[in-house]
Order: sequence, then structure tokens, then C-alpha cells
Amino acid sequence: MRGALLLLALGCARPPASFADCATLRDPAAREDCRFTHARALLDQPQALQAALDSVAEPESRDLLLLRLAVAEPTRAAALCHQAATPGAQEKCRQVLGRPHLSTSPQPPR
Repeated sequence: MRGALLLLALGCARPPASFADCATLRDPAAREDCRFTHARALLDQPQALQAALDSVAEPESRDLLLLRLAVAEPTRAAALCHQAATPGAQEKCRQVLGRPHLSTSPQPPR
């Protein structure tokens, strides 16, 4: 009975409403997914996106977010990857940037 109530309470919990609210999530994977979802929605708002990125204290989490955004939005990868701080993220960004076909529009069949 107690387990059922816990599951019910978790099922009714609302997802974080903002990027800042993602920090309240205890599960690291859920927190990173939440940040990615909210950051992706901010891609057309450069100042808001930068403020969100600046609010992530851990360089590894910030770089993970930058890399995920660069992969999801290859046309913006150069600007996003320029901000990567850790060597691992910089290397992964070089790999993303080294694949220019990802940022071009598909060509119609000939």
C-alpha cells in the first residue's frame, strides 16, 4: 500500500517548469535531460540560453549540455562548441564539427 502511494505521488509530480527548476531533480540523468529539454527551447533566445548555461556550476554538466545541443542542432555547433571547457567535450565537439554534412540541408535525389 505504501509503495502504491509513493508511485501515485511520483506519477502526479509535475516536471520542472524552468531550466533553474531542473537543479531540484535528485536523479542526475533526469536532471541532465531536463536541462537539455529546457535549453533546447532557449536556442532562439541567446541571452536566456547563455544565462542558463552560466547557471550550471559543474563544468562537466555544462559541457555535456553544450555537446548535446551541438549534436541536436548541428547548424549551431560551432558557437556552442566554442564554449566547451573540458578536454573531453572539446574533442567530441571537434568530431561534431568535423562532420559538416550534419549541418547542411539534405539534397533531393538526382
